[in-house]
Amino acid sequence: MAGEEVEGDWRSLHCGRGWSPCPPPHILLLRHLLLGGRRGHVAALDWHTKALMCEINVMEAITDLEWLHTETMFAVAQRQWLYVYDNQGVELNCLRRFHKVQRMTFLPYHFLLATASETGFLQYLDISVGKEVATICTKGGRLGVMTQNPTNAIVHLGHSNGQPGPSLGGRGAPSRCPPVSGSSPKD
Repeated sequence: MAGEEVEGDWRSLHCGRGWSPCPPPHILLLRHLLLGGRRGHVAALDWHTKALMCEINVMEAITDLEWLHTETMFAVAQRQWLYVYDNQGVELNCLRRFHKVQRMTFLPYHFLLATASETGFLQYLDISVGKEVATICTKGGRLGVMTQNPTNAIVHLGHSNGQPGPSLGGRGAPSRCPPVSGSSPKD
């Protein structure tokens, strides 16, 4: 990032050589920005002061990255496993039970990191103790889309074949999937 100016809105941020194509940047409380490139570059910076917190090269493809409960830790989904780093770029943990993670979202009020894998598993990691608390097989193949509803912490999933996955809420039980593209549910 040396020599590149970062001004204004994050959508105007130009990812330089070796950074593009970039996953969308992750902003924590509109102040801290986390950037990652498919070639393994990771950078965390303070958006207000434009100060670089850390910049590392993990030498593996990055599929997703996510801030955890504060700006002191972030998770990086690398080619094989999930890694947790601190704000100085020091590796804190390698989670080998989280294999080929494609998407992640952090549930801040529950201290849970929800991950969607290439093999169709939804896994929850308790950040406070660093242990896996639940694994759910969606039986739909690769999970390419994941988002959460911030008002009720329900995690919504989408498969690569276009079908929505189960929405998992408070009890961890899947709700009924709505029909897609005008098709009617079968009796």
